[in-house]
Amino acid sequence: MKMCFEIRKQKYLEALDSKEKTRALEILGKDLKVFQTYNEELYREITYLLTLENFRDNEQLSKYGDTKTARKTMIVELKKLIEANPRLNDKLVFPSLKPSRLRTLINQSLNWQHQLCKNPKPNPDIRTLFVDHTCSPPGPAGASSSTPRSPSVPAAVNPSAVAAATGAGTSVPLNQTLVSALKHSRTPPTPMNNEQRGKRLRSVPQATEATNSLVVRQQVPRSLDDLTRTLFCTLNQGSTVTSMDFHPSLHSSLLIGTASGEISFWEVGRNERPILKPFAIWNSATCSVLFQAAYAKDSNVSVCRVSWSADGRYLGVAFTKHLVHLYTYQAPNDLKEHLEVDAHVGSVNDLAFSSPHKQLCMVTCGDDKLIKVWDLTGHNLFNFQGHEAAVYSICMNVKENVEYILSSSVDGKIKAWLFDNSDTKVEYDAHGKYCTTMLYSADGTKLFCCGTSKNNGDSFLVEWNENDGVIKRTYAGLGKKSMGMMQFDTTKNRFLVAGEDKLIKFWELDNPNILASVQVDGNLSSVPRVRFNRIGSLLAVTTADGRVKIFANADGIKHLRAIQAWSCRASSKANTNPAMTHLELGEGSSARRSKSFTELPEILKCQMITLPDTMYPTAKVARLVYMNNGVGLLGVGSDGTQKLWRWNRTELNPTGKAMASACPVLWRPNSGFVMTNDVPENSEGTIPCAIISKNDSYVLSACGGKLTLFNMLSFKVMVSFMSPPPRSTCLAFHPQDNNVVAIGKEDSSIHIYNIQSEEVKAKLTGDEKCITSLAFSMLLAVLVSSDADAQIFFWSIDTWNLKKSLKMYLRDESPVNGDTQVQFHCNQINLLVCHREVLSLYDASRMELVMQWVPKAHMSGSISCATYSGNGKLIYTALTDGNIVIFNADTLMLRCRIAPSVYLMTPNLPNSENVYAAVLAANPQEPNQFAVGLSNGAIKVIEPQASRRGNNGSWMGKFKRAGKPPRHGGRACSSAMEETVSDDGNSGANTI
Repeated sequence: MKMCFEIRKQKYLEALDSKEKTRALEILGKDLKVFQTYNEELYREITYLLTLENFRDNEQLSKYGDTKTARKTMIVELKKLIEANPRLNDKLVFPSLKPSRLRTLINQSLNWQHQLCKNPKPNPDIRTLFVDHTCSPPGPAGASSSTPRSPSVPAAVNPSAVAAATGAGTSVPLNQTLVSALKHSRTPPTPMNNEQRGKRLRSVPQATEATNSLVVRQQVPRSLDDLTRTLFCTLNQGSTVTSMDFHPSLHSSLLIGTASGEISFWEVGRNERPILKPFAIWNSATCSVLFQAAYAKDSNVSVCRVSWSADGRYLGVAFTKHLVHLYTYQAPNDLKEHLEVDAHVGSVNDLAFSSPHKQLCMVTCGDDKLIKVWDLTGHNLFNFQGHEAAVYSICMNVKENVEYILSSSVDGKIKAWLFDNSDTKVEYDAHGKYCTTMLYSADGTKLFCCGTSKNNGDSFLVEWNENDGVIKRTYAGLGKKSMGMMQFDTTKNRFLVAGEDKLIKFWELDNPNILASVQVDGNLSSVPRVRFNRIGSLLAVTTADGRVKIFANADGIKHLRAIQAWSCRASSKANTNPAMTHLELGEGSSARRSKSFTELPEILKCQMITLPDTMYPTAKVARLVYMNNGVGLLGVGSDGTQKLWRWNRTELNPTGKAMASACPVLWRPNSGFVMTNDVPENSEGTIPCAIISKNDSYVLSACGGKLTLFNMLSFKVMVSFMSPPPRSTCLAFHPQDNNVVAIGKEDSSIHIYNIQSEEVKAKLTGDEKCITSLAFSMLLAVLVSSDADAQIFFWSIDTWNLKKSLKMYLRDESPVNGDTQVQFHCNQINLLVCHREVLSLYDASRMELVMQWVPKAHMSGSISCATYSGNGKLIYTALTDGNIVIFNADTLMLRCRIAPSVYLMTPNLPNSENVYAAVLAANPQEPNQFAVGLSNGAIKVIEPQASRRGNNGSWMGKFKRAGKPPRHGGRACSSAMEETVSDDGNSGANTI
């Protein structure tokens, strides 16, 4: 009864929450009325909720969140009630079945049911199992019916007419090897005499033929656009490539090992090879006598394997003679020798990194039949022995926090090893009983094996059941008599790729049929090596003439073209006059400026509105944050008070989106709650911080005290945590999990905190001063932080290790100091860095500075803030002299300057000459709209006004020389664009 009550009560609350009081009253009278006899008082309280404007005003329901959260909470409570119910004891345990058993039973049922039809469907729908039926006779296209009938199953059916489909959602012909599983039906037969049985079988002459093409479940094919099938570029390595590996976070950086023993580091986006390391013995004194003898006899050494560590800080190289080289890597091009190990007698055939007991280690295998584990100082931690032939490959995986090794040898044996035990735990025969390569899917749940059969030389690619040592799925489409060892790779828990017969072949993980194949122009080897980058956007494929072809999907092409564009701009800047090393206002090439700046619009109007505030602000605006859906703006005062303005749907604003031509309302819930942070007594110098969740349901903020999570609908406090000291200074939600937040602290640390579990997942240290800003990039898998000493830090979000730190400098190489703000472009590669003295753009994938802008000439004020527009095409920048300048985001070319007289000329601001935009926020839904928080506390929303001359409400309209003086009028100020003259007499930028 309690379970039924909770479910019906949730329905009632959801109806109240959506303001459907008629439906709520119906639920109260029909579904909840039955509980009145058990608890009259409770029923009366539930009825009283109808009289409230917001049922959350009831004290017991004050913490009721949104519908999704409430349902999750209810499910948890229902599970507890079910488990505590004594009537359900021993009735909730599902019988132990193999994963494929239920699917097999369904397939058998579907096969038997349609075998009995006079006109069996070629592609029967799974829903036909719900009733006994006969398929409709053939008719016009699209006609179908299902008619119930009395159950009648033959006592015996020709087994060749029965098929069990293999693989989920796959169309396959009849597989005779599966017939035996269907010989004994579990459905009780209906007695028939021989004559009846003969008539029944003769009445369905097409049954056998129809079931041969039976499709158990149709599935819409996934888009081929996600496949890396477009040839982007070719890297000319110059010698035969034997191994490749993309950097784990710099997704366009490729490490290559060759048959001549050299390793190369390529930047694919720029088609550059900044690092080339030929083979060399670092310290012959540490090498064994066996190696020295082998090397003296034959000095030819090839690379067997190159591999990155998970954090991208180390790379390992295994050679065909004894040695392993370990390098440390620091982006962009810093590769240092770290360790040389005489690891095995003979060839070191494979190398991988692992972290048993949270200690990064290097695992190797070789011709001496051993698997060895090394720490990063060269100490041999473990030796695993048990193979009777050379160990060909190794594969790492983690299950239930236990790391283990799978290994395969050239005699076709697969073994499994635990780090705390040198004895093998599992041993199987590989599919081809020969050399086998193994890989796990990205989530570690599926194991794939690829190789060549010893007996006939046929290539194979299979999904392997590591628990039972059997093949779960064999992938079709591979040729016969391979000329070498076939190579393969997998990505994103979705695709497999292999190179064979001078083709690149793709499969979906759950479909044994080949998805697509690509024939490449050029000298592709018979079994090319293939390698995906970590996010599956790029694919490297080797050729027989020492080159590597790079294939990309749409995301990969976008990423590489962005890198190319930035590289070209940086290159062109480096080849110009030194005075143009940084784009600066009022300086540089007059020809370039006349082309970009002096073509002014005849009239460019702007609209703006001052947000109403019934409580005139007495505190400086410290933060402005737009809601993600573009219908509201959150303002945070330096006193910790937060105000939310919302735009309602009206005749003037039918969309309800934020706009400067419609006045928003200062929104407050009926409860009268105000979002106010805990502010300590000694709050001098405290800067508030605030962020809004992706679903616009919550705001997390702090003002020197505890962090507080507010519900943006009710303004109620959901939770408070993390009391100072140290004080929180900046925040950033994890892009993939709103429950995880990065918290910058006053003591220069960063806490990665899980709000749901109330625990600190990681604590990052490395900054030297107060953290001032944080930004995530999921594409690059990095968290970028900046501090009060103008330093930028790049952290891996996979391991939370520091990747690189940068100090900001001006063009004369003088360092800058002070607070710094960082923000990622929407492409998650370009990084905007704002400092009071300079505006900088960085290529975060390379962690390099690309260009800078320094305020000069008539705009002598320092930079107060800057932000990307919603679409990333513009950069809005505010200066302390009152100017607001708008740049092209790709080039830092100045597009427009809004003079302070435009947005400060109102009767409410008599001292406008001392007022400037202290904070900026860009509307994520409207790229040409931004909001400014003035230093006196007022907040304005500004956007361009559509022009009859084709401006279309954009700051980047078609420019034409102006000839009219500025003028103002209406609700928002509109003005002519003026031509600014700089100190050197050259034409300046466009000015409103």
